[in-house]
Amino acid sequence: MVAEYYSAGHTVKQTAEHFGVNTSQVNNLAKKRGLTNGRKFFGIDADRAERFKRQGIETLTKNLAAGNMSYIGGYTSKDGSIRIRCDVCGHEFERTVSFIRKGNVICRHCEHEKAEAAKKQREEINKLQRELEKLFNPKIPKPKKNHYADAHEAFLNRTGICEICGKPYTVRAFVESCGIKYARDSGVCSPECHEAKKRKMRRLAHKGRRDSHRYRARKYGCEYDSSVNLKKLIKRDGLRCAICGEMCDPTDHGWTKDFGPLYPTIDHIIPMAKGGGHTWDNVQVAHAICNSYKSDKEEGVRRND
Repeated sequence: MVAEYYSAGHTVKQTAEHFGVNTSQVNNLAKKRGLTNGRKFFGIDADRAERFKRQGIETLTKNLAAGNMSYIGGYTSKDGSIRIRCDVCGHEFERTVSFIRKGNVICRHCEHEKAEAAKKQREEINKLQRELEKLFNPKIPKPKKNHYADAHEAFLNRTGICEICGKPYTVRAFVESCGIKYARDSGVCSPECHEAKKRKMRRLAHKGRRDSHRYRARKYGCEYDSSVNLKKLIKRDGLRCAICGEMCDPTDHGWTKDFGPLYPTIDHIIPMAKGGGHTWDNVQVAHAICNSYKSDKEEGVRRND
């Protein structure tokens, strides 16, 4: 629209006012498309502009001929684009004038074909080299290794000391004596020791349940409050032992990984074996060692200080 209005003979100022744009935008559009309003062409005569255009096309034609290219058309200015054709493959494409002026006159289609041809040539050479290497340096195939079988055989030959009777054993002998399908190392030498180990593990698991406050309350018929725990008890009474009066140490793990002699524990003022319940009015903080010495005796008074 702007180009047609300007080419009809209107001035730059009239065109800008008619379409509500800047005069610089109209000038840039006219310069880019090579437009003229019949009087002037970018401030110069139309004949002179046509002469400059012919000179530019001649220069481009020479540069393109050096790279086996031909100019087709489309030249408007030194900042525009033109259509060119490759004389080798006949492929047509667009390039900017400034791009050609810098010497980048190449055909991507031809370059791609050259790269593909070079790739195929390298593949043929590599294939020929591999065939010659097989012909003159034949490789003797190595027997395939069964890594699973080797690892299984090493596992069956594993030795150890029985955890129950203390005799040396091998996993192979244990598997053969038990007649099991899948080999495993249970740390024992025979089915009898295996049963003894399972009984031992059941006793340890039962001991853990037996030592719990819920189990003892059910055993002695005492009252049980599930909200009572050591964290809340320490928050209520602090870390002072209610039996000896010294401070407890929550970081003491001298006996086991769980607690040591100075670790805080829940002590029942009236032991659960004597009818005392696991409730807030019957619990206090005490050292693990003090709680152990007290056992089920009705000793130790809760301290309020």
